Amino acid sequence: MENENNIEQTPVITESTIPAGETAVPTAELSANHSAVQQSSAVMTEEARAYAEQTAAVERMQAELDEQNRRMDEQNKKLLDALDEVLEKRTQEMRERQKNSRNKAERVAATIVKKGVGFVSLGLIMIFLGIVMIVCLFSPAPDFMIPLKLSPICAVLIGVELLMNQLMTRGHFRINIPSLVISALLVVGCCFMCVKLSGTYKEDKQEYNNRTIAADIYDRSYKELRYVAEIADITVEVDLNPDGSGQAKGVDALSTDDNVNITVEFAGAYNSPKAFAADCKKILDGYRIMGINVTNFYFKNSGEFHSFNLAVEGRYAQDQSESKLAEEVNYVYLDDADYLEDLEDYTEETKETSQAET
Repeated sequence: MENENNIEQTPVITESTIPAGETAVPTAELSANHSAVQQSSAVMTEEARAYAEQTAAVERMQAELDEQNRRMDEQNKKLLDALDEVLEKRTQEMRERQKNSRNKAERVAATIVKKGVGFVSLGLIMIFLGIVMIVCLFSPAPDFMIPLKLSPICAVLIGVELLMNQLMTRGHFRINIPSLVISALLVVGCCFMCVKLSGTYKEDKQEYNNRTIAADIYDRSYKELRYVAEIADITVEVDLNPDGSGQAKGVDALSTDDNVNITVEFAGAYNSPKAFAADCKKILDGYRIMGINVTNFYFKNSGEFHSFNLAVEGRYAQDQSESKLAEEVNYVYLDDADYLEDLEDYTEETKETSQAET
């Protein structure tokens, strides 16, 4: 704009304005110079206008950026104020909760101290014994000695309660004697009951296993020995591990610690101990082939005119020869049996008479 004013105020040189004594410039040349000056002024005016417009645009953008920054600052300030308010509220709530917790803990501690040593332990001992008994009763292979093994924990609970009361009251605590007496009775009664249940369970389990193995031996004996000799009956008695260990065994796991007694009654008629011993040897060899560890064998046979009995006790006796077994057979004929019965009656009468005289 200033350039335009300057251009407009530029004086026009004419012939009348030329001082005297100077050479006058031609009109055409003056016109050309004037046109050039006007063109240069127009170019400068356009550049100034573009510069002014750019400057105004930059100022507007700067103003918009300043406004956006101001708004963002206001929003951040509001957000920070809201966060501070939330944090303050949360902090206040946590303080209230801690205060309430301390108040509850203090009330609980005061109640425990008031009840005396033994009250809390009684409750914990009842819960502990109840859980242990439930686990034992619902276990597939219960060990009723677990409560007895864990019973010292009850004493630990009472000791912990005693120390806590000592720390909370600084030595001025009381002892709840009824609670301690009930706790002791519960522990002793539970241990005694567990011992009884453990003994009963072991006896029942052992008896069940004894019958199971005896039945298995009987079935194997029938399958393997029914054609070996004329057998009237076989009785199997099993006592697994008298010391109480290894009760869940099978026939193939029998050892020298297991007592297996087999009584075989023959149905045939024997005329001599040698024939009777021969069948006994067949039975002994049959069990050895089956791989069944038998502790003692008892063989017997009763006929119209005789009675044969043989006891083979121990492992070494089972390895004896047939002739040796025949020497150990006890046999009684009918006449001898009548004589022995009369002798027994006479002996009993003599004993009764002796006792009466005494």
